[in-house]
Amino acid sequence: MQRSDRFIVAGSLALSVLALGVALSNQVGGPALNTAVAGAPLGNDLGPTDGLLLATEAGKDALRIAAKDGRLSWGDRVTNRAWSIAAVDIDKVMKKLLEGTSYTDKRNEIKDKLEKGQAEFQKRAEEIQAKFPMAPGSPPPPEGQQAMQVLQQEYRMFSEAISTEGEKLASEQFEAAYRELIAAVESISEKESIDLVFRFQPTADPFDSKGSGDALDRIRARLLLKYPAQIDITPEVLKVLNLTA
Repeated sequence: MQRSDRFIVAGSLALSVLALGVALSNQVGGPALNTAVAGAPLGNDLGPTDGLLLATEAGKDALRIAAKDGRLSWGDRVTNRAWSIAAVDIDKVMKKLLEGTSYTDKRNEIKDKLEKGQAEFQKRAEEIQAKFPMAPGSPPPPEGQQAMQVLQQEYRMFSEAISTEGEKLASEQFEAAYRELIAAVESISEKESIDLVFRFQPTADPFDSKGSGDALDRIRARLLLKYPAQIDITPEVLKVLNLTA
């Protein structure tokens, strides 16, 4: 072989070795480099592809799995999707919310009104008894009986009004706390791409029931009988609402 030919062969071998080194470096170092790029496939990933066909029973069409709206899909219907799910112990969250100052202050206003009203009616009853004293072993005088009946009727009307006001406030506060809960759930769901959030009560919680009916209510409240702990986002909801666990 002539000297010029040997230089050509040596040059070709050098270029081949260099190309092989680059190829190997892409294979070995490629996955590590790809992970630094958002959305880039990993070393063992397949695709990208428009869909994946899975064989089913003999005589039936293959099942096509595809991505639609960022979710796994196995059909054209919007219900044929793999939804991300979570759960919240709403009993725990609602109790924490209703213990807040903005809620307790309003309930205390009604409580104070009730206590002041009761004290006022008690004072008026004592005044009637003092004005129309009863002789030992004798019924109260007719004037005293009539005044007491009028007072009792006024007290019943007062009690009914306070009860109605209390029920209305309780209804308003339950809804307000529920709206706060939903707003927190929506915020977390948007951040974590959660599609469905169930209300639940942990199965391990004690019943603390006072009767069979109460115990059955506790059972009905536990909608999820088996669940992975990771779907419970109650701590995250409490954090968003600035509530302690």
